[in-house]
Amino acid sequence: MHIVEILFPAKCPICGMILKRQEKRICHSCKRVLPRICEPMCSRCGKPMDDRDMESEYCFDCKRKQINQDVLTKGTALWLYDKRMKKAMADFKYGGCSENAHFFADELYRFRGEQMRKWQAEAIIPVPLHWRKKWFRGYNQAASLASALGARMSIPVYTDILKRKRYTKPQKGLSDRERRCNLQKAFCINQSIQVNERNLRRVLLVDDIYTTGATLESCATVLRTVGVEEIYFACLCIGRGY
Repeated sequence: MHIVEILFPAKCPICGMILKRQEKRICHSCKRVLPRICEPMCSRCGKPMDDRDMESEYCFDCKRKQINQDVLTKGTALWLYDKRMKKAMADFKYGGCSENAHFFADELYRFRGEQMRKWQAEAIIPVPLHWRKKWFRGYNQAASLASALGARMSIPVYTDILKRKRYTKPQKGLSDRERRCNLQKAFCINQSIQVNERNLRRVLLVDDIYTTGATLESCATVLRTVGVEEIYFACLCIGRGY
């Protein structure tokens, strides 16, 4: 065993336990129970459908949003945001586990890559963090994920287009309406970047978690103002019941 492996043993990106020698990238226990979303799923947001949705192609949450007026075109997510994934995402965001982005990007591309390629996005844009939060955490987990995903899809990743200009309180625990109010005028286009010169018409927004979609919609609204016509999104986890 290499000295680096002894000093810095590999850990499972889901539960955080040190991996055994026969385990590759993820422990056997977590690998068996990862809550991956499969059909039937909402054709707009990728959320798993429940009994009240079975006669429609859209989930209850998307139907009540008036889809034809939505700034987001379509999106997908990989795992249900359950108790196990809440811990994994918390470690990814706040626990200094930015290296887990490579495993997450591999899984996202493995199971959703074909779908994302059909969208023919010209660039990937991560949801930005306010500079204070980025300074405190040391990195933006969405940017880490976007960078890893962009390398696998051979698509440029632009972290300089969107800015989070207003410091907002955490979305956790807020209602749908409170989330949207919290994000009003939180994002803007970086004025030092000539977005129009990049001639972007289709982009893929990337974030770690989708709950009500308020954050992604706020980002998409700003991107629409500079001529982006189709805005897709990909997230690692998605909530249910919002």
